[in-house]
Amino acid sequence: MSQIKKNLSEDLTSLQTRINQYCAAWTTQAGEPDWSTIEQLYANEDLLHYDAVTPHSFANVADMKEAFTEMKQSLRLMFLELKAREDLNVFRRGDLIWTTVLQDIIAKTEDGKELRFVQRQTGIWEELNGNWVMVHEHLSAPSSLQSVDFLD
Repeated sequence: MSQIKKNLSEDLTSLQTRINQYCAAWTTQAGEPDWSTIEQLYANEDLLHYDAVTPHSFANVADMKEAFTEMKQSLRLMFLELKAREDLNVFRRGDLIWTTVLQDIIAKTEDGKELRFVQRQTGIWEELNGNWVMVHEHLSAPSSLQSVDFLD
Protein backbone atom coordinates (compact mmCIF):
# COMPACT_ATOMS: atom_id res chain seq x y z
CA MET A 1 0.00 0.00 0.00
CA SER A 2 1.36 3.40 -0.93
CA GLN A 3 2.01 5.95 1.77
CA ILE A 4 -0.36 8.85 2.38
CA LYS A 5 1.28 12.24 2.00
CA LYS A 6 -0.20 15.26 3.76
CA ASN A 7 -0.14 18.92 2.72
CA LEU A 8 2.53 18.81 0.01
CA SER A 9 3.08 22.42 -1.02
CA GLU A 10 2.18 21.88 -4.70
CA ASP A 11 -1.01 20.02 -3.71
CA LEU A 12 -2.01 22.75 -1.24
CA THR A 13 -1.56 25.41 -3.91
CA SER A 14 -3.49 23.51 -6.60
CA LEU A 15 -6.36 22.45 -4.37
CA GLN A 16 -6.67 25.83 -2.62
CA THR A 17 -7.15 27.33 -6.09
CA ARG A 18 -9.82 24.74 -6.95
CA ILE A 19 -11.65 25.24 -3.64
CA ASN A 20 -11.59 29.02 -4.10
CA GLN A 21 -13.08 28.47 -7.58
CA TYR A 22 -15.71 26.22 -5.98
CA CYS A 23 -16.67 28.87 -3.41
CA ALA A 24 -16.76 31.62 -6.05
CA ALA A 25 -18.95 29.50 -8.33
CA TRP A 26 -21.50 28.80 -5.58
CA THR A 27 -21.50 32.45 -4.44
CA THR A 28 -24.32 34.33 -6.10
CA GLN A 29 -25.83 37.79 -5.90
CA ALA A 30 -28.47 36.96 -8.50
CA GLY A 31 -29.75 33.74 -7.00
CA GLU A 32 -28.03 31.33 -9.41
CA PRO A 33 -24.58 29.79 -9.04
CA ASP A 34 -22.13 29.73 -11.94
CA TRP A 35 -23.16 26.32 -13.25
CA SER A 36 -20.60 26.25 -16.08
CA THR A 37 -17.74 26.61 -13.58
CA ILE A 38 -19.35 24.10 -11.23
CA GLU A 39 -19.54 21.56 -14.07
CA GLN A 40 -15.79 21.97 -14.61
CA LEU A 41 -15.08 21.20 -10.94
CA TYR A 42 -16.79 17.80 -10.95
CA ALA A 43 -15.95 14.64 -12.87
CA ASN A 44 -19.64 14.22 -13.81
CA GLU A 45 -19.66 11.18 -16.14
CA ASP A 46 -16.79 9.63 -14.19
CA LEU A 47 -18.64 10.29 -10.98
CA LEU A 48 -18.59 7.86 -8.11
CA HIS A 49 -21.09 9.69 -5.88
CA TYR A 50 -21.68 13.18 -4.54
CA ASP A 51 -23.05 13.88 -1.09
CA ALA A 52 -24.49 10.47 -0.35
CA VAL A 53 -26.73 11.73 2.47
CA THR A 54 -30.39 11.74 1.49
CA PRO A 55 -32.51 13.56 0.52
CA HIS A 56 -29.77 15.35 -1.43
CA SER A 57 -27.84 12.57 -3.08
CA PHE A 58 -26.42 13.52 -6.46
CA ALA A 59 -25.25 11.43 -9.38
CA ASN A 60 -24.24 14.46 -11.47
CA VAL A 61 -24.31 18.25 -11.67
CA ALA A 62 -27.80 18.19 -13.22
CA ASP A 63 -29.08 16.57 -10.00
CA MET A 64 -27.36 19.30 -7.96
CA LYS A 65 -28.95 21.98 -10.11
CA GLU A 66 -32.41 20.48 -9.56
CA ALA A 67 -31.90 20.25 -5.79
CA PHE A 68 -30.55 23.81 -5.66
CA THR A 69 -33.60 25.11 -7.54
CA GLU A 70 -35.89 23.40 -5.01
CA MET A 71 -33.90 24.79 -2.07
CA LYS A 72 -33.82 28.27 -3.60
CA GLN A 73 -37.60 28.27 -4.01
CA SER A 74 -38.20 26.82 -0.55
CA LEU A 75 -35.96 29.38 1.20
CA ARG A 76 -36.78 32.20 -1.24
CA LEU A 77 -33.04 32.60 -1.58
CA MET A 78 -31.65 35.80 -3.07
CA PHE A 79 -27.98 35.71 -2.06
CA LEU A 80 -25.52 32.98 -1.23
CA GLU A 81 -21.87 33.34 -0.25
CA LEU A 82 -19.35 30.59 0.46
CA LYS A 83 -15.91 31.36 1.80
CA ALA A 84 -13.27 28.77 2.58
CA ARG A 85 -11.43 29.10 5.86
CA GLU A 86 -7.66 28.84 6.08
CA ASP A 87 -7.75 25.26 7.39
CA LEU A 88 -7.39 23.25 4.17
CA ASN A 89 -5.89 19.79 4.59
CA VAL A 90 -4.78 17.85 1.53
CA PHE A 91 -4.05 14.12 1.65
CA ARG A 92 -2.53 12.33 -1.34
CA ARG A 93 -2.31 8.65 -2.08
CA GLY A 94 -1.04 7.98 -5.56
CA ASP A 95 -3.12 9.90 -8.11
CA LEU A 96 -6.02 10.63 -5.73
CA ILE A 97 -6.29 13.53 -3.31
CA TRP A 98 -8.85 14.12 -0.60
CA THR A 99 -9.40 17.46 1.05
CA THR A 100 -11.15 18.82 4.10
CA VAL A 101 -11.94 22.49 4.62
CA LEU A 102 -14.43 24.49 6.66
CA GLN A 103 -16.58 26.96 4.75
CA ASP A 104 -18.50 29.92 6.11
CA ILE A 105 -21.87 30.35 4.42
CA ILE A 106 -24.12 33.39 4.37
CA ALA A 107 -27.54 33.14 2.75
CA LYS A 108 -30.09 35.94 2.44
CA THR A 109 -33.76 35.47 1.67
CA GLU A 110 -36.14 37.66 -0.31
CA ASP A 111 -37.65 38.98 2.94
CA GLY A 112 -34.24 40.06 4.27
CA LYS A 113 -33.52 37.20 6.68
CA GLU A 114 -29.89 36.20 6.95
CA LEU A 115 -28.68 32.68 7.66
CA ARG A 116 -25.09 32.03 8.74
CA PHE A 117 -23.58 28.63 9.25
CA VAL A 118 -20.44 26.58 8.82
CA GLN A 119 -20.06 23.41 6.81
CA ARG A 120 -17.17 21.03 6.36
CA GLN A 121 -16.53 20.05 2.77
CA THR A 122 -14.74 16.77 2.19
CA GLY A 123 -13.77 16.15 -1.41
CA ILE A 124 -12.02 13.37 -3.27
CA TRP A 125 -10.23 14.65 -6.34
CA GLU A 126 -8.66 13.05 -9.38
CA GLU A 127 -6.46 14.78 -11.92
CA LEU A 128 -8.03 14.62 -15.39
CA ASN A 129 -6.55 16.44 -18.38
CA GLY A 130 -4.36 18.57 -16.11
CA ASN A 131 -7.19 19.67 -13.79
CA TRP A 132 -8.24 18.36 -10.41
CA VAL A 133 -11.93 17.36 -10.48
CA MET A 134 -14.10 16.00 -7.70
CA VAL A 135 -15.18 12.39 -8.00
CA HIS A 136 -16.84 12.39 -4.56
CA GLU A 137 -17.96 15.10 -2.17
CA HIS A 138 -19.86 15.26 1.04
CA LEU A 139 -20.78 18.11 3.32
CA SER A 140 -21.07 17.84 7.08
CA ALA A 141 -21.36 19.97 10.17
CA PRO A 142 -18.23 20.36 12.29
CA SER A 143 -18.37 18.57 15.61
CA SER A 144 -18.69 20.67 18.74
CA LEU A 145 -17.31 18.11 21.18
CA GLN A 146 -15.18 20.76 22.89
CA SER A 147 -18.32 22.55 24.10
CA VAL A 148 -20.54 19.67 25.15
CA ASP A 149 -23.03 20.45 27.92
CA PHE A 150 -23.89 17.49 30.14
CA LEU A 151 -27.49 17.08 31.21
CA ASP A 152 -28.32 16.22 34.81
